[in-house]
Amino acid sequence: MITILYIEEKPHVRENVIRLLTGPGDFFKVLTAGTVVEAIDLIERIRVDLVIAGRQVSPKEIDLLDNCLRQHVDTRLIVMADRKSHVASLLKAFEYKMQFEVPVDIGLLLERLLDEFGIDTGGQLRGISIASFLQMIELEGKTCTVKVLAGGRCGHLYCESGEVIDAQMEALGGKEAAFALFGLENALIMLDYNLPAREKTIHVPLMSLLLESGRIKDEQIPKPDERRRYKRFPCALPVEFVYNEWAHQGVVSNISLSGVFLQTKGPFSVGQEVQVAFFSQSLNKGCRIAGVIMRRDAEGIGIKFAAASINQMAVLRTVIHEVSTS
Repeated sequence: MITILYIEEKPHVRENVIRLLTGPGDFFKVLTAGTVVEAIDLIERIRVDLVIAGRQVSPKEIDLLDNCLRQHVDTRLIVMADRKSHVASLLKAFEYKMQFEVPVDIGLLLERLLDEFGIDTGGQLRGISIASFLQMIELEGKTCTVKVLAGGRCGHLYCESGEVIDAQMEALGGKEAAFALFGLENALIMLDYNLPAREKTIHVPLMSLLLESGRIKDEQIPKPDERRRYKRFPCALPVEFVYNEWAHQGVVSNISLSGVFLQTKGPFSVGQEVQVAFFSQSLNKGCRIAGVIMRRDAEGIGIKFAAASINQMAVLRTVIHEVSTS
């Protein structure tokens, strides 16, 4: 079992990380420390395979960790840091470190840890959407079978070299089965690196499959007769958003100056704050716009933007122009 020491001063964040990192199986034992000093004390007393500095550590704390880990050469280090920060520049000299951007996507972090320690067996995951998990499989080029359980229903997705080649759910097969699986909420994902012999019935890339699934769902939902202040524009815009201090991915299916509908899966609650990241290709500039989740359904979440600055609105207007004319 791999022993991970997670440094984070906020108790609720520590609890979330323990739950998420221990969810896939008996691969990781997670210890926590509120400060770097507490972490160093634990490292000196017990064997630790990996240290994750989840809070914004200072340059002085980085030096303390550096001095400690030079005495423990088998211990690896992950630091959450902005790419352009002073902490990130200090980390360039560390041969034993990995770095993740703040905020971190816990699903990508988990996948990286499994790969880093050569854990190539199946496991179980909750708290991550099927779409996000398949994107990780695609990124790593894995060959595997993904079993999905939710609400008493069960299905399988078959992946070869990162590509979804077939799917099965009850009487459905191929793309229809994949679409049905994508619609399951709060699913338990079970991973098996054995792939039985399957005929390839799905011949489109994963992103095309996800977008087609979203389009079909959108067409099946009756649209209420609403009067809105700003015109909505349909689109298929991949974005990152921050919810409860964690980064997630989704696809904006419609957008206006007052809000967006974001296709995504996860335990998101109405009334909670989010920050949606936008990037304008023509301006070569990005921003994060805060908002509140106003509604949630099986397809995703409706977000109403809070007051935005002039610069943020300029980026948003340009993004809307880009997607509406593409």
